[in-house]
Amino acid sequence: MIRILVVDDEAAQRQILGEILRDEGFGVEVFDSPRAVLARLQGDDPADVLLTDLRMPELGGHELLREARRLQPGLLVVMMTAYATVASAVEAMKDGAFDYLQKPFTRDELVQRVRRAAERAALARENRELRERLRSDVRERILGPGPVTRRLVAMLEKLAMAGSDVLVTGESGTGKELAARLLHAGSERASGPFVPVNCAAIPEALAESELFGHERGAFTGATEARAGRFEQADGGTLFLDEIGSMPLVLQAKLLRVLQDRVVERVGGGRPRRVDVRVLAATNRALPTLVEEGTFRDDLYHRLNVLAVELPPLRERREDVLPLALAFRDRAADRLGLPAPDFSRELIAFLEAYPFPGNVRELENLVARLVALSEGETLDVDDLPSPMRGQGAGPRAAAVVEWNGPLAPEALLDGGPVSFAAIEERLLREAVRRAGGNLSEAARLLGLSYKTMRYRARKFGVGGSGGGL
Repeated sequence: MIRILVVDDEAAQRQILGEILRDEGFGVEVFDSPRAVLARLQGDDPADVLLTDLRMPELGGHELLREARRLQPGLLVVMMTAYATVASAVEAMKDGAFDYLQKPFTRDELVQRVRRAAERAALARENRELRERLRSDVRERILGPGPVTRRLVAMLEKLAMAGSDVLVTGESGTGKELAARLLHAGSERASGPFVPVNCAAIPEALAESELFGHERGAFTGATEARAGRFEQADGGTLFLDEIGSMPLVLQAKLLRVLQDRVVERVGGGRPRRVDVRVLAATNRALPTLVEEGTFRDDLYHRLNVLAVELPPLRERREDVLPLALAFRDRAADRLGLPAPDFSRELIAFLEAYPFPGNVRELENLVARLVALSEGETLDVDDLPSPMRGQGAGPRAAAVVEWNGPLAPEALLDGGPVSFAAIEERLLREAVRRAGGNLSEAARLLGLSYKTMRYRARKFGVGGSGGGL
């Protein structure tokens, strides 16, 4: 429910405003002074819209606006003002107010202005939640909790706000599209479209039309005009996956669009300006393709201004176990099955295995193991026979290692110990260090809150909630 704060020093006005907005289905809190509103905004429960009079004896609307937005930057403020102070209300909008209402106003005018602010607040909240879900998804499905990953997430979040085009590189399965979605969700374009294009999957004859669109009659079969992917992504983000596979003739046209942000449909001469951020990705070495003459040097340098490389899973083995646990719980939840434990030998195998398909291969493997599991514990014998035949090297008999934010070595007393025992000790120690807060404990372990709550219930580990 959208939360509306109403402040006015006139009791009758406060009561009328509160009743009208409650009748419209809003959650309304009414205050008789600006200081009371500021005290409310210092709490943990955020509000969405503040409806305030411009002139009040204790603290003016301008001062309240500045302090309220300092305490809660995303708060939308609607000013109520008499005719004589309209200029002041307009000045307040320049300082960050969302809208103003000129007194006297009708019920319909009040509801219209507040509803518009509420819709904007709801969209902003939805975007924030989407960004948080994507960040969680990236950490859980691609990256994991290790130090390499934490630095990478921080870099992605900085690049998201940069607004410039970005080149994402990395081996197949490292999660380049999800990283691109995180870049989109963390940007000012988050409310706009995210349009993915797999350059390797488009037939060369159709590639130009696919990207830039075509007019009716431009070629055989073009029975109607069609907007290309650039136009579809206007106001948002275009993700060009596997850009190393783009035909050379199309690369020259792409370079021009990146420079001018203007597209021309096939069969049409009218230029169309587009407001698009371009994210490109490849699992191929573009400098090598440049040397071979299959990728334009000028396009490579145009794309490579801001670049980020996703490391392969074999270079961050500390992420294997946390990722495997998250994938296990997700697969079990999806299939309606109890989540099986991993044997110590299986964990050692997974941590030593090179995973040429990276995180995608690990996720698919764990999903398969869970779907075919017949007991409470998964072991090396449950792995596909081709994988067992490859072996995992000398680490296969090694003890469990976890080099994430909360390492278990200090929790073990030596001697043989089951993985279930290790997991339970990790959970209890994380909850202890987090002061009983499951959200903070989940952060320490690099798990989602949902996964943490599930494992805590399994082992009877107590703790309070707290949203992530």
